Amino acid sequence: MRLTAIAGAAFIAGCGGGGGSGAAGDSSSASGPTTPAANAAGVAATLNVQQQQVAGSATLDPRFASLSFEKSHINTSPGVYFGPNNASLIGLLNALGGGVLRIGANSVDRITWTPAGAGQTSGQVAQNDVANFANFIKQCPKWSVIYAINFAGAEGSSASPALAASEAMYVSQQLGSQLLAFEIGNEPNLYGNSNTPGLAGMTYSIFLNGGTVSQGTISGWNQFASAIRGAVSGAVLSGPAASDDTTSWAENFAVSEAGGIALMTEHYYISNYSSATPSIAGMLTYPDTNLVTALQNLQAASQKDSVPYRISECNSYFASRNPAGVSNAFAAALWAIDFIFTHARWGASGLNFHNNGTIASYTAIGDSNGTVTAVQPLYYALAFVSQIFAGDATGTLLGSTLTVSGVALSAFAVGASNGATYVVLNNKDTANAANVTISVGKNATQATVTTLTSSGSSATAQLANTGIYNGGSAITLGGAPVALSGAWQGAAQQTLAVSGQSVTVSVAAASAALVRIS
Repeated sequence: MRLTAIAGAAFIAGCGGGGGSGAAGDSSSASGPTTPAANAAGVAATLNVQQQQVAGSATLDPRFASLSFEKSHINTSPGVYFGPNNASLIGLLNALGGGVLRIGANSVDRITWTPAGAGQTSGQVAQNDVANFANFIKQCPKWSVIYAINFAGAEGSSASPALAASEAMYVSQQLGSQLLAFEIGNEPNLYGNSNTPGLAGMTYSIFLNGGTVSQGTISGWNQFASAIRGAVSGAVLSGPAASDDTTSWAENFAVSEAGGIALMTEHYYISNYSSATPSIAGMLTYPDTNLVTALQNLQAASQKDSVPYRISECNSYFASRNPAGVSNAFAAALWAIDFIFTHARWGASGLNFHNNGTIASYTAIGDSNGTVTAVQPLYYALAFVSQIFAGDATGTLLGSTLTVSGVALSAFAVGASNGATYVVLNNKDTANAANVTISVGKNATQATVTTLTSSGSSATAQLANTGIYNGGSAITLGGAPVALSGAWQGAAQQTLAVSGQSVTVSVAAASAALVRIS
């Protein structure tokens, strides 16, 4: 059965939350097949690359596509997940070349700063925990940190401007130059729900400036921010970490806090397993019109208020443990590639895929009791994209026009600072290969091809493959898997001559190809 376009899935955010020509920089075909028969030999397609940056698109670097974790991972016991002895996690992060590690999510509002505590204690974060984390991140020198602090005081935890200031001061001392920003609270537009019933009656105004909610009078974000700035000279703040774009909290926050924040943050998930019927076809629907709308709104606010924005927490289906087989399948890697470049197209400064460690879910890196247990399909998407930035290269999204019929193919072009042009060809089809003739738009002599592939008896089975840690079969990048340590022995698998400014590349069904043209 061939994957075709379906109606766009509804989006909800939350935590652990015929032939055609694609638009410049965002090339795709979601058209149905011209015949029901598979074409393993390949459907012909052309991609014309314009050697000019897409207006309004982002500058890309190794930090663009990154990771988010629950703050509770800091005090994981008995092992210390974010500790200096977790060689596997250090290796996996360093293998991506760099990034922004966001520490926050739902658990941030359930953890009390307990500076003199013993550490590794549920519901607390102590100086020992932060010191362990700092010693960990120092071994990942090309990563920086967005560090979130308790605002809501949920589930019996304590939060106050004074506690926030004390924690921020110690975190700043420990992380030094690797601290990118502080985030205060998590998804404040959802405060007052079943997770934070004491904040019933929360409004945007109360969140910002303080006021009365069901539990009594509380301080607002501005009081927390003022305390942090008083404790940490030059403190950098981000926010509001809103759960979604439906109430425009992030946009309003950028207006009210213009000049006071360095980064506007919001979250995005396709939907929730609890309220939607997830499917691989639904996940792979491209373009995701809800995502595009949210990014366009954020981009407009960002440009108006001169505040960059980042989707600091995102993934496919949240609460995605039952049933498994969608968010943790190889299809999630192909979904993530489109997802990353959609953010680039609409000017995001980056995005953070959320991790909860559970291998039956959307997590990129599986863990148990502080030990890395799985390299998940989603990680392979980040590793695939990171090849563009080898040697600390940066890139810009180039205009490109894809012309194709009968195959679910998307394409993106990146001009790298090392002079190469990279073309990403993402074939989500379950029947048809694609033979893509690329006109690169400038003189070149050769092209190398690195593929991201799954294994299985058919393309449909390959998309549904959950990988070796979930009882599935191998997933490979450049012909090799990524080890738990982050070690990878893959490489470009083909070298093709460029004829003039043109090269033709074959991309199998249910696979992606990274073409480096130089």
